[in-house]
Amino acid sequence: MLKLRHPLSLLAIFILVMLGVLRTFGTPAPLGADVPDVQFSAIRAEAILRDLIRENQPHPSGSELNAFVRNRLLAHLHDAGYEPEIQSRFHCNPQFGTCATVDNVVAVKPGKTGKNALLLTAHYDSGWTGPGAADDGAGMAAIVEIARMAADFPPFENDIIFLITDAEEAGLIGAHAFAEYHPLFDKVKTVINLEARGATGPSAMFETGEGNRSVIRVFAKNAERPVANSLAYEVYKRMPNDTDYSVYRDRGVMGLNFAFTGGVPVYHSRIDDLNHLDLGSLQHHGDNAWAMVKALGDRNLAKITAREDAGFIDVFGLGLVHYPVAITAGLALVLGVWVMLAIGLAFRQEFRFRQLSWGFVAIPFFVLTIILGAYLLSWPLGRWPDLHALEHPYPWAGRVALFLLVGLAGFTTLKLFTGRVSACAWMVLAWALVFLMAMVLANKLPTATHLALIPLALFSLGSVVDLFRKTSPAPLLFASVSGFAAAVFISLSHFFMLDVVMNFDLAHVKAATLVLAAMTAMPMLLAWVSKRELTWRPAKWLGVAILAVCVVHWFLPAYSPERPRGMTLMYSESGDGDTGHIVLESLYRDHDKRYAKSHSFAMTALNTGRLEPVERPAREVKALGLAGIVRVSQRTEPEGDAWRHRLEFELPVDTPLLKFTLPLDSGLQSAWINGEVALDTSIKSKSPRSVYTLGLVHPNRGTVRLELLTSAPGPFKLAAVSWHELPGVLVAPFLGTWPDDAQPLQYGPRAEKLQEFEVGAAAGLSSEP
Repeated sequence: MLKLRHPLSLLAIFILVMLGVLRTFGTPAPLGADVPDVQFSAIRAEAILRDLIRENQPHPSGSELNAFVRNRLLAHLHDAGYEPEIQSRFHCNPQFGTCATVDNVVAVKPGKTGKNALLLTAHYDSGWTGPGAADDGAGMAAIVEIARMAADFPPFENDIIFLITDAEEAGLIGAHAFAEYHPLFDKVKTVINLEARGATGPSAMFETGEGNRSVIRVFAKNAERPVANSLAYEVYKRMPNDTDYSVYRDRGVMGLNFAFTGGVPVYHSRIDDLNHLDLGSLQHHGDNAWAMVKALGDRNLAKITAREDAGFIDVFGLGLVHYPVAITAGLALVLGVWVMLAIGLAFRQEFRFRQLSWGFVAIPFFVLTIILGAYLLSWPLGRWPDLHALEHPYPWAGRVALFLLVGLAGFTTLKLFTGRVSACAWMVLAWALVFLMAMVLANKLPTATHLALIPLALFSLGSVVDLFRKTSPAPLLFASVSGFAAAVFISLSHFFMLDVVMNFDLAHVKAATLVLAAMTAMPMLLAWVSKRELTWRPAKWLGVAILAVCVVHWFLPAYSPERPRGMTLMYSESGDGDTGHIVLESLYRDHDKRYAKSHSFAMTALNTGRLEPVERPAREVKALGLAGIVRVSQRTEPEGDAWRHRLEFELPVDTPLLKFTLPLDSGLQSAWINGEVALDTSIKSKSPRSVYTLGLVHPNRGTVRLELLTSAPGPFKLAAVSWHELPGVLVAPFLGTWPDDAQPLQYGPRAEKLQEFEVGAAAGLSSEP
């Protein structure tokens, strides 16, 4: 029989482990400008960043402000003793269908041998709405500061290339141009990339290349505060997101990709500025990058790619547990058999098959109660549909509600099954499930096997301690507590990790991560209550507490000025009609309904340039008569089994963005803009396409040549959207009552001209839209 003095001891373990896990998601204190140059200082890097983005305005690729940032970058690198160069060319990334004139900034610290190179990279262009202090000003400033520090170091064995790319936000165009055309890329064997998808949080290593065992060992040995989880990497691989490292990864180059992801609503918003950037995140960025530069600078990079991958997870940011995937199946088998034998030997006198059969009912009941209960709570906690898709500004009420729900499910299970299921029976089944989980993960997702291996390992170690205890009134008590603590660590690490990819509208998914910890606690609780008479009163109080917390959460604002909703006023007109629309645009369809209603915005089917109407809140106004593109020429001719369409358009003056859209049934194979391959549909896309899109960022004045290779002659529709400056007088009446918790996000205020053209063999020639 397990002897537990009081269940509050399990709660104490839970809280202590949670504090450790929360440390993982915190940031280090920024170091001051007076620390020696061998240490990275966020305060020095902040001063650099403040100078680089001194206008505190958006600076997308091709803009005048982006040129200012680039010139200041060159000046800082020159002052540090480098001779930086600009790689300038018109380029397209055929995976995303976007083109721009990129100006990459490149500086090199030559190595002793110069045979191989380590690439340290970030991007300096911002999105369309904010100054980009976090994305990716923090990475840019960290690299400039590290370059300054490295300049006074003796040469490393390898070249250190400092690359700050252009047009990342437009589709990784600068990185693609460097990989395709810069001669230095042939030397690059390892990449360190710095990114951000928010304004706070630790600089987590969330992506590496294939065959990463060697580089993970280097990271684990040299990072002072490692934050990484190979399960997060597996999740990221299945998400539609990309960074500059994606370009190098797809070419087989090993790397470490770092990003901080807290404060997601600030991402790509107007308040992505220095006032909202967590300097602790900047410090962690610099610490990670500088440690890796020193560690990899003298390493044989030709051997950095291993024959196998590693699984890994940090422990409270204090160290990194890592293992080669080749051992996962064997290790899971050994640990699992050890645990089951330890349990069987310890409780061989108490084992009853009848109680085991009740366990097959009790455990599914317990797990389903947690998950289904959390699903029911996802309505009051999720605030459907008025909730940011990724982050609540005040999450602790929702978190506490889910913790209390697990407690309620546990107490209900104890009340119903005490006397029917023994602690022994529950322990056998619970740890058998952990064993099964380890074997399945080892076979299906070996880099995530630590989810089960760590609890099994801690239970095994605890069983050794129990074996050598001279008095043993409670067999496997130390093993049970150790295994429970490890399960809490795994559960809470992933519970909080999910905050960056989902919110409380998926409360059941969040709660599912807590099942492992709850399941391993139950044998000890069953032993404690076995000779006690339980009443329903605690369950009632837990239910009241959950209800009270849900009420509190219900009245918490879903957005705040510091965690704003993405909402923008923009103008749209289609063709040569007499009417246009002021549109209340939102990225997650989370516009303020009260604001829309009070200003007479009604859901309207609009042509957004994607070849089919989309419902948007809009107000009809008189058309501005924006200048659109003009088709100068068109020619369609057969080419083997395909058809080539050559079109030339004259552009309106000062268009910051031009987008073309083609339907999937056009049979598009490839597209060229001004002679560059802009889109190759044979390249695999992480997101399924509903249409084919082409983009041209800050095109030069004059004309643009568009060539399309399709499998059929057509005809088909080609939609074009050109951007213009939004007249302030048009939206001024709506800004006086603009919500404090709303900020322009993603594309920001603009005026759009939408046009449609018919293309194909039957379309003929026309110079008119």
